[in-house]
Amino acid sequence: MENGNKAEEHNGILVSTEMPDAMVMEIISRLPLKFVVQCKLLSKNIKGMISHPEFSKTLFQRQKDTSSQLIYLVNDGRLFRQFPKISLNPISQSVTTLSYDLEILASCNGLILFDFERIRRYCVFNPTTREHQLIPYTESPRNDLEKTGLAVDYPNSDQYKLVTISKLVENSNLFYKFHLLSSEQSGLWREIQLRTNTFLSLPLGSPPVYWCDSLYWLRSDGSVLAFDTKREEAILIDRPEFLDHFDLSYGKISTGEDIWLGRAQGLLTLVCIFRKFVVIATYDSASSRWRVSQTFDNFVLSPEGTIIGFPVWIDSKQVSFLVERLSTQYHDLYEYDTEINKYKNAAVLDTVDYPMYCFHPTLACVHKTPSNNVKTAQQEYIAAKLDDIRRFIIEEESSSEESVEEEEEAAEGGGGGGEAAGGGEEEEILSDGSVVTFDTKRDEAILIDHPEFINHFTPSYGKILTGCDIWLGMAQELTSEKAISNVFVNEHLVLNLCCFDLAFEYKPLYCSCISSYKAIE
Repeated sequence: MENGNKAEEHNGILVSTEMPDAMVMEIISRLPLKFVVQCKLLSKNIKGMISHPEFSKTLFQRQKDTSSQLIYLVNDGRLFRQFPKISLNPISQSVTTLSYDLEILASCNGLILFDFERIRRYCVFNPTTREHQLIPYTESPRNDLEKTGLAVDYPNSDQYKLVTISKLVENSNLFYKFHLLSSEQSGLWREIQLRTNTFLSLPLGSPPVYWCDSLYWLRSDGSVLAFDTKREEAILIDRPEFLDHFDLSYGKISTGEDIWLGRAQGLLTLVCIFRKFVVIATYDSASSRWRVSQTFDNFVLSPEGTIIGFPVWIDSKQVSFLVERLSTQYHDLYEYDTEINKYKNAAVLDTVDYPMYCFHPTLACVHKTPSNNVKTAQQEYIAAKLDDIRRFIIEEESSSEESVEEEEEAAEGGGGGGEAAGGGEEEEILSDGSVVTFDTKRDEAILIDHPEFINHFTPSYGKILTGCDIWLGMAQELTSEKAISNVFVNEHLVLNLCCFDLAFEYKPLYCSCISSYKAIE
C-alpha cells in the first residue's frame, strides 16, 4: 500500500490525511462497517487500501465476533410473515414483516440469498453495501429442487457460487443432480451428477452448510452430501458409525428432528439428540470420520419424551440451543459456559422458528449483471423490498447500539461547548455533540443529531471527563454547498473532522482523522 500523507479535495472540501497509512487503516478497521463504506469516498488511495485482500481479512475477523445476528422467518398463517432477528452482542430480539413471495435460502460471509418466487429470480444481496444481483432459475422444474446453497469465498476473494440440488431417475438409476452457477459467469448453470443407491429426505431444519470450500447437505439418516465448489465434485459422506451404537445405548427418539448439521467454532458439527443425552460430533476431513467431542444430559426433551428444542449455529461460538417453554410462546437460549462445562440460560426469547441463518456484515462484493427479462416495475419492487430488509438488519442494529451508548454518555455527563455562525445560519453546540441550528433567513430551527463516530471513538480511545473536549467552528467556506465542521478531541486521536452537507438534510457526509495532537500544536 502506498503512503497516504497528502491532501485531496473532496466535494469542495480540502481533506488532509497527514497520518501513516497503517494508523489510518487501523482506525478505519475499528469503525462500524457502514462508516468503512463511506470512507471509500475519501480518496482513491483509501478506497484501494480498504479493498486490499489483507485489510479485508482483518476487517472480517474483527467484525465477525461483534456483529453476528440470527435471521429467520415465522410462518403463522398471516398475510405477511414475521421476519425476526436476534442480535447477539448484546442479546436482543426485534421483528418486522416479509411477504410470502420472498424466501430466505442461505446466508454466507455477509451475503444473503433470497428467492423472489413471483419474479422467478434468485437474489444475492449484501445489506451493508446495498449491492444485489438477480439470477435466473435453473432449467430444472421447481418441484424437483430439494435445496439451494450459497458459497461465498470472501475474504479470500470476491467470488461466490450458487448450488442447487435435485433428484434424477434415469433407467432405474438414481442420481443427485447439482446445478452450479459462478458469480463470474452468472448466466451459465453447469450440471454435475452423483449416483446414489437411495434418495433420503433433506431435513428442513438443517440448511446447507459452507465449510472448507464445500457445501454440505444433511440427509435424514445422518449421512451427508458434500459438493466441493472448487473442484466441482460431489461425494457422499457415510452415516456416522457412533449413531447405531448410541441409538441402542441412549435411546432413539422416533418423532421429530433428532439430528442437525451446522458450523460451530470453525468446525463442521453434528448435533444428535437421544433420549438420555445430547451428543455433539465434529468432522475430521483428513480421515473422513466423525468424532464425538461432547456428551451432555438431554435438556431439550419434554417430560412426555418429545423434542422441544433445536441447535443454533453461530460460526465463532460453541453450539447454542433454543428450548421451548412449555405452554408458552417463549424459548430459553442456552449457551455453553466453559467455566462450568455445561449449558446455562443466557436469555428468554419470543416466537422463534427454524431454519435460522447466521448473518454477520461484511464488504463482500456482489457482481453486477444486466437484469434481462425483468420489468422495470419488478426491479423497483425488488429494490424496495431489499431496502426494507437492509434498514431492518443494518440501520436498526446501529440505532440500538447508539441508543445504549447515548444512555451511558448521558449518565457520565458531556463536555464543553462553543458557537459559530455563517451563511445565514447560527449554530450552538450542545454538551453531547448535537447541534442546534437556526436559519436566520427562514426563521426555522432544527437539531442536528449527536455525531455517530463519537460513540465509537469514546470506548476505543478514551473519553476525557473534565474540561472542554468538543468544539464547533467553521473551517472553510463553500460556494455551492454549505457545511458545518464538528471537531471532537479525545486522548489519542485529537482532531477528527465530520462534514455535514446541508443540502442533504444535515446527514453526515463523511468522517476522517486528519491530524494527531502533536502535529497541530
